[in-house]
Parts: sequence; C-alpha cells; structure tokens
Amino acid sequence: YKYRVNSDLKILVICNCQSPSPLCFVELREAFEEFDKDKDGLISCKDLGNLMRTMGYMPTEMELIQLGQTINMNMGGRVDFEDFVELMTPKLLAETAGMIGLKELKDAFKEFDMDGDGAITSDELRHAMMKLLGEQTNKSEIDAVVREADNNGDGTVDFEEFVKMMSRE
Repeated sequence: YKYRVNSDLKILVICNCQSPSPLCFVELREAFEEFDKDKDGLISCKDLGNLMRTMGYMPTEMELIQLGQTINMNMGGRVDFEDFVELMTPKLLAETAGMIGLKELKDAFKEFDMDGDGAITSDELRHAMMKLLGEQTNKSEIDAVVREADNNGDGTVDFEEFVKMMSRE
C-alpha cells in the first residue's frame, strides 16, 4: 500500500504542476472506467494497450508484450485501477520530468502544507489526499510515507524532503 500511496502522491503533484492540460488522477480513473466494460474494476491487457493509446501514449508492440507478460504473471491477466496507476506512474513521471520545475514543486508543496508553516504533517497529508483523491487513506500508510521522506527526523516533510520524495522512482 505504501507504494500505491506514493504513486497517488506523485500523480497528484504531476496533476497540480502540469500544464496546459493536466492528466489528473480523476481523469485516469475516468479513462480506466471507460475501458472497464463489465464494471468489475478490471481491464484486460488488450484494453490496457487501447487505454494507453487514448491517453496519448503510443506503446510499441514490444512494450505491450512485456506489459502483457507482467500482467499475466503478476496480476492474473487483468489489471485493476491501482495496478494501472502503478504501471502508468513511471510513464507519467518520465513524460513530465522536464516539465516540473521549482515553481511547480513549490505550488504543489503549498497544496499539502495547509497551515503554511513550511512542513507537511501526517494529518495535512491525509487531509490533502482525501480532498484531492476523494478517498480515505489509512493513517499508518500516511505515517509510513512521512517517516520515509522525513530525513531530519522531525516528524514532518519540509520542502527539501518533499522534492527528494517526488524525485524517487
């Protein structure tokens, strides 16, 4: 779950930073749901390739074969939304790596630092995730994310730690 929370966080930062047309978490979910024909929360490998194309990615046949093998071996031949986000996060990060600058990271940091004190607490992060994702996140997951990013041991994430957290794969 920690990886999923980190993926969601990175997508939120990308969504808040990217312009002119942000590819937001909500848009990812809407796109996924469009390809989930039977509404069981899963899409096939073939549908994944089509979904990626509709989102502007043009995976090669080799990439689709590799994805298919990963999905068939690790995910039972079908992908749920969390797996889809996990698969797409490296592509989103690679696409936006050159687009996210210091100003955008500061703007994103302010979204999470709700009281403006220069540090993100677990409570602020949990509240921001709820507000931006519309889903409740587990307190222990959020605490683990903050602990992992908190290099100086003060129990919060300052801007420098935030930047380092966002640059991790």
